[in-house]
Parts: sequence; C-alpha cells; structure tokens
Amino acid sequence: MREEKAKQLLQKYLHGEANATEIKQVEEWYGGLDRDRDKISQERKNALRDKMLGNIQSAISEKASKRHSGLNSYLFKIAAAVLMITSIGLLYWKLDNQPIAPSSQIVTTTLAGEHKKIILADGSEIIMEPSSKISYPSKFEGKIRKIVLTEGEAFFTIAHDEQHPFQVQLDADLAVKVLGTSFRIKAYQASQNVEVLVATGKVAVQQKEKTLGVLTKNQSLLYSKQTQQSSRIAAKKNTSVAITFQGSSLHEVTQQLAYVYNIKIILNDKTLIPLKTTATFNSTQNPEEILDILCRLHHIRYSTIEKNTVFKIHK
Repeated sequence: MREEKAKQLLQKYLHGEANATEIKQVEEWYGGLDRDRDKISQERKNALRDKMLGNIQSAISEKASKRHSGLNSYLFKIAAAVLMITSIGLLYWKLDNQPIAPSSQIVTTTLAGEHKKIILADGSEIIMEPSSKISYPSKFEGKIRKIVLTEGEAFFTIAHDEQHPFQVQLDADLAVKVLGTSFRIKAYQASQNVEVLVATGKVAVQQKEKTLGVLTKNQSLLYSKQTQQSSRIAAKKNTSVAITFQGSSLHEVTQQLAYVYNIKIILNDKTLIPLKTTATFNSTQNPEEILDILCRLHHIRYSTIEKNTVFKIHK
C-alpha cells in the first residue's frame, strides 16, 4: 500500500467513513504490524513511539470537549491509527533508511514531443515542455514554496502570496525566487546555458547567496555553466499571459496588476476596496488600458501621477 493511499484510508477510518472492505484493510494492517516491527531496532521503535505519542495527546485534547459516550471507541481508533502510521513509517525506513518527509514529493516528467500542465497545491500553474523533469510537494509547508526543475524547460504562472515566496531550484546552485508572476526557465543538462525569461512581474535569479540579477517584464538572463558568468539579453518577443480575476476585490485586483506590471496603484478610498471584479485580460495590454476598463466597469476613475509607474484610483 502506498504511503499516500494509506494516509487517506486512515483518515476515512478515523472519521467513520470507511466501508467494510476498507475497515478490513486497516485491521489486517494492524494484525501484521508486530511481524514488521520485530525487524527494526529498538532505538528506532522508541523514536517513532515518542513521535506518535505526541500526536495521540494532541488528538485526545481536541476531542476531550466532545461527547463522552464515544470516547472509548475513539481512543481505540486512535491507537490503531498510531500503530498503522508507525507501520507505514517502519516500512519506508526499511526501504531507504530515511525519515518520512512531512509532505510527499511528486516527480513529473515529459517525453520527447510531450507537453504537460501541472496545477500546484497553491493554484500555481506549470506548463512543461518536452524532455523535462520537475519535482514538487503535494502540499507546500513552511515559509517558502519550493520546487525543483531537474531537467528541461517550463513556463511558470505563480499564484501571488507575499507571505510565502516561490522558489525554483536549478542545477549549478541556481535558484529563481518570486512572489507571484510568470516566467520561463530553460535548463537542459546537455546545454551549457540556463535562461530565465520574465513574462510578467519580477523575479530574482540567485546563485547561493549571490544575486545574479533582478528581472522584470520582458527581461531575460543567460547564465553560462562553463564560465559561471551571467548576462542580460533582450527578450526575442513578448510572452502573452492571461490575467484572470474571479470575483476578486478591487484591492486584490490592484495588488496583482501592480506586481504584474511592476507599477504602483494607490487605492486610498476604503469604500472602493470591496468592489468585485470578474474579468480576463492579457499581459500584452498596457496597464492604462486595463485600468480604464476596470474603472468603467465600476463607474469610478483613475489618474496618472507618474507616467507608466504610479496610478491612483478614485471616485
């Protein structure tokens, strides 16, 4: 049984949603646990037991305020669940002698001539080009949303989240860091160069602690793995990216537009903030055109404070 499937089955069992077949699977797993555990060192068993004990105590505390009549049954299920989780942990430890990752990694590849679209847990989208390989978590945890482009080329459209920057790790200790934008990376292992091209927003290209360059819309950086030098190159053409809003507040809309176009939009009137917008624009449109459409939609106005860089929305 795969780890993810086992965890899903466990959740159904704990919440009383498992059918007869699934309940039997849990009980059979529990029955065979002792046989597996005997093969593992006592030190490893103790470490896992301590970890599971903490989970039991937390779970019991959560349920303490709920109906008392089902407590015995609940504790039995928790105990069985802990043993089941421990069994999963011991099984994976035997395979590679490594602790279980907090969030499972998914590896996706494309064949020659094949393209794939990936939707990440945060809503970010990746279009993989042929002969590429990407590794990413089933769920982002911690402050940084991190994935790895092991091989090939991909176009990224990243969901904006100021509290959780997005990072694409590359070969040669390179990393592309963003908050929410769209960009293309070419990083084939057989090629001597790595190229980063920004379609919208702003990205930083780093090598370890050194920043090689900060790129904005239609800017590109070329890194030579042979010379370990980087240079900016002119974008060959503008990349068209859809800018979509689904019932977004005017505050959310202006934040995203400000990031996409690297501009500042002032929205001081709090009565305008909740205005909802459902529309799709294109990154080839200039920000003035989009602001004009938005203002007409909500019967408000905008003015230019500094040409192409600062705008103000008002009644």
